[in-house]
Amino acid sequence: MRAFPVGVVGRRIDLATLVVVSGALAFACATDMGLEPPSNGAGGAGGMGGVGGEGAIPENAGGGNVGLGAGGFVTMAGGGTPTAAGGFVAVGESGGAAGFVGGSGGVLGSGGSGASGAPGTGGTGPIGNANCGMRSGQRGKTSRTIPVGGMQRSFIAYLPPSASPSTPVPLVYVFHGANQNGAGLYDATEYSKIADSEGIAVVFPDGQGTSSATGASSLTPWSVTDGPGLCGLGTLVSNPNPVDFAFVDAIKVEMKQDQCIDDEHVYATGFSMGGYMSHHIACDRSDFRAAGPHSGGTMGSLGTCKTGHMPIIIFHGDADPLINDACDDPKGTPEPGYSPSATLWAAKNGCQATYQTIPVSGANGMNGQCYLYDGCPADGQVEACIFTGLAHAWSGAPVCASCIGSGAGYPSATQIEWQFFKKYAW
Repeated sequence: MRAFPVGVVGRRIDLATLVVVSGALAFACATDMGLEPPSNGAGGAGGMGGVGGEGAIPENAGGGNVGLGAGGFVTMAGGGTPTAAGGFVAVGESGGAAGFVGGSGGVLGSGGSGASGAPGTGGTGPIGNANCGMRSGQRGKTSRTIPVGGMQRSFIAYLPPSASPSTPVPLVYVFHGANQNGAGLYDATEYSKIADSEGIAVVFPDGQGTSSATGASSLTPWSVTDGPGLCGLGTLVSNPNPVDFAFVDAIKVEMKQDQCIDDEHVYATGFSMGGYMSHHIACDRSDFRAAGPHSGGTMGSLGTCKTGHMPIIIFHGDADPLINDACDDPKGTPEPGYSPSATLWAAKNGCQATYQTIPVSGANGMNGQCYLYDGCPADGQVEACIFTGLAHAWSGAPVCASCIGSGAGYPSATQIEWQFFKKYAW
């Protein structure tokens, strides 16, 4: 393991030191309800709509039935009518139209009213592009809170004001590090500029125990492994509560209410602990098209991964005092028991072990080199960019809250990875 002087930090930080300085460090380190349709009731409040299923065939999509009214029942007329969205509309025999549009395009429905009842509330089903972009007033930068697994989870979203809500756009998830939050990565990455120029949606999730609204932070914001150990300090601060993938899914459902999303072009990036999270997504989530982890690390083996080929571009500073750059750098001295992540991903994707070296230049000698692996399949390019003298900070960031050192003046990792996504993961 190598040590690099960075400002007042003159040695690689061990775990005890991490605890002492943690406040200053960023470590990225329904089915249907099964109700039997009874005879006419006397009317009453419509019940809760079920959760829409994802079946591609409307008759099997699993749209929610109407629940019990307070003073009677609302029954299905003729078994319901298939809708374009893949669910059913239940018609009350003594009430008005009721139920929920479920299935692959389900949206929030409303129960019908009985003779004297109040409307019921529909459940939340996956929203397909047949019903997306229906909500207005959520353009530009917004702060969101949604329920996930019995908790309230928050994130920042950015939707370009000029984008047509009905036109599907790519979506980028940007995950923060330990002792950071989504707001910090919004400022550091400047991804809103890419969103405006390229017409994409970007989200900045808050990890477990963190909040952009209140400034709350945590050393363990993300659950980032399926069980195997992680290179660097990631194993020590991986959150044991595996709820973050459900949060990722809930964010997408929320965003589709405001903007149609191009499901074939969804990407993950992140810094430090968020870099570990990006590796984790690349390993296990085939619904993502590519990943761009920065200053993180991954497992000692990718043999447990659930994905096939996954394009990935990896960033790290070679003077990182917190997470050894050898966790990613194919030219670094490996951590005991761990190969560099670039080497692991090249092997997983079927690339050759050789690579081209491409210099990248910033301001005032703040430079680096990118290693573009040879012989990768069209759907599995691997690249690693290592920045000379960069500590634990997002490369190119004008500001980087709770980072070690500064990324200002270095080549923009945001720009480099977006160009990689467009060239190799489109």
